[in-house]
Amino acid sequence: MKNLRKNINQCRICEEHLALGPRPVVPESKNSKMVIIGQAAGTKVHASGITWDDTRGKQFRKWLDVSAEEFYDIDSFALVPL
Repeated sequence: MKNLRKNINQCRICEEHLALGPRPVVPESKNSKMVIIGQAAGTKVHASGITWDDTRGKQFRKWLDVSAEEFYDIDSFALVPL
């Protein structure tokens, strides 16, 4: 996982196409019980550095029936935007 994290953080393949530049936001832990892979983050997430930090994230947590505290516990959820 350390190599994957390093590769993600160093990736610049799409840099020229990203107005705000690359900023991978991938909270995870080796203890994560569930991995959620979803669409790339928007500008609000890019600014805050918090995945699903928008109205879509609120709706998603509602569908999962979990609190924000539970959702952002990296031992419970690994959040991987593409």
